[in-house]
Amino acid sequence: MSSSRLTPLLIRLYRVGVLAIIVWLLHNQHQWMKAQREATVPVSKVKDFFPGAVSMGPRDPETGVQQVLSESGSVLGMVTQTAPLSDKILGYAGPTNSLIVCDAQKKVIGLRILHSDDTPDHLAEIIRHRPFFEAFKGLKLGDHDAQLKVDAVSGATLTSTAIADGVRRRLGQEGKSLRFPQEITLEEVKPLIEGAASLRPLAERAGILEVLDEKGTRIAHVTRTSPSADTIIGYKGPTDTLVMLDAAGEKVTGIRLRKSFDTKDYVGYVTDDSYFLNLFNGKTLDELGKIDFAQSHIEGVSGATETSWSVAEGLKKRAAVLSAPRPQATDAFSSISMKAADWGLLAVLVLSAILTFSPWRGKKWLRWLHHAVLIGYAGAFSGAMLSQGLLVGWARHGAPWQTAPMLVLLAALALSIPVFFRRQFYCHHYCPHGTLQMVLANRLGTKVRFHIPPNVGRWLERIPWTLLVAVVIISMLGLNVNLNALEPFDAWLIRVAGWGTLTVAIVGLVASLFIPMAYCKYGCPTGALFKFLRYAGHGDGFGKRDIAALVLVALAAVLLWQRAHILPFLQ
Repeated sequence: MSSSRLTPLLIRLYRVGVLAIIVWLLHNQHQWMKAQREATVPVSKVKDFFPGAVSMGPRDPETGVQQVLSESGSVLGMVTQTAPLSDKILGYAGPTNSLIVCDAQKKVIGLRILHSDDTPDHLAEIIRHRPFFEAFKGLKLGDHDAQLKVDAVSGATLTSTAIADGVRRRLGQEGKSLRFPQEITLEEVKPLIEGAASLRPLAERAGILEVLDEKGTRIAHVTRTSPSADTIIGYKGPTDTLVMLDAAGEKVTGIRLRKSFDTKDYVGYVTDDSYFLNLFNGKTLDELGKIDFAQSHIEGVSGATETSWSVAEGLKKRAAVLSAPRPQATDAFSSISMKAADWGLLAVLVLSAILTFSPWRGKKWLRWLHHAVLIGYAGAFSGAMLSQGLLVGWARHGAPWQTAPMLVLLAALALSIPVFFRRQFYCHHYCPHGTLQMVLANRLGTKVRFHIPPNVGRWLERIPWTLLVAVVIISMLGLNVNLNALEPFDAWLIRVAGWGTLTVAIVGLVASLFIPMAYCKYGCPTGALFKFLRYAGHGDGFGKRDIAALVLVALAAVLLWQRAHILPFLQ
């Protein structure tokens, strides 16, 4: 490959690489800060729920529950956080950690936002909407059958849905069993499953372990009925049963009693009855969870009827929990679910792509139709625009493939097309705010045009780049700054717009009446990002912006290292 061809390739790879490194640094910086935040909840956070609270008990490392204590040491209630379960549940720009407040009987009496990486304006709209929080009251911690029906908050649908999903998952999460604290061990599994060499927790199904052979191949699954069956009493007490499942994790292949608080002789009768122990083999979890013992002709063990029935009921309850519809993952292509609004936005993206790559953009009627669709649907209706607050949130937490697939696709097109095709897809053919500036200038613009001297214009053109640098530094430092207030895009969702973003939007649109595309030229850091990535042709070379980007990456790396190594040492 000749040097003339190699240079453009290296420049493109360099710019993409710079962006990738900054994203990686932001993600790791956030993980470090998150670990620092995961501590006990101070008593000040629950005073309005429990006026008599004076202290908090230690946070249980297994269940994440803290007790709220009075001056005499009596338990007034308890609290738990939705994190880390909610860490992968992204709203608009990031996840939210909520505090679930319960009474002494584990019944929810309130909800509070502890920390959120989502857009502040969206979050403020939810906080103002009290019925959203009232909907959680009366639910119970650890209740797998809880029916949570919460209406999304208009104008903040993604954020409110993510919060509700985090609470739902945390309420249904199984905690550590106080009666049967001993977890399943490899030693007890080996005699029952031939070839078992190791156990590995199944991330997407709490309480189930994969059984792996020496090559790391999954050969079975195991689980136990505790803590689901801890409240099912036989003759004198509950029983914890080991349940072996096939490699798919769906069919029962065997059961064994682990430990029981029931009468020793009765437990022995059940343990020695191989007929009873094999009754459940071959049944799927769904079948076992819905089984009618009378119709299935399943009988208890003679001489230990109550003990054996408690084992069977425990199996049924555990199977019902495991066979219940599982929450969809939020970070995989296979979990993408399209809503009607997404199909509409997909149509807008297709139209924008056509105008980006075809000569049809020269047709006046098509351009005006496109403008109307962008302003009316993409902007005013869906508010689907990219911003620094959004992109930084995704860099920290990952992209919300399931909840906002079309917004992720928009970002992918906006970032990749300037690199590979030298065209500004987002700024020139999609951005509703830029389109509105163009329409205002053409239809309502005054005949007076401000002429900006070249020297002043060059200084003004540095504003977007300065803002872009500031965004990276602010994000790496973890400062509590609303990045969305730097740009006007949230103003399109008027219900959630703050004064900062409204001011930027109004000033920019008014300026565009006198200076065409004023905000795009002199104020938009997101546009600056796309300009940095765009390869402008053979005349494009390694310039000042590329050097500045390298310096910025080095500074970000130093800040991250300083936070992770020096600050803990000083503390």
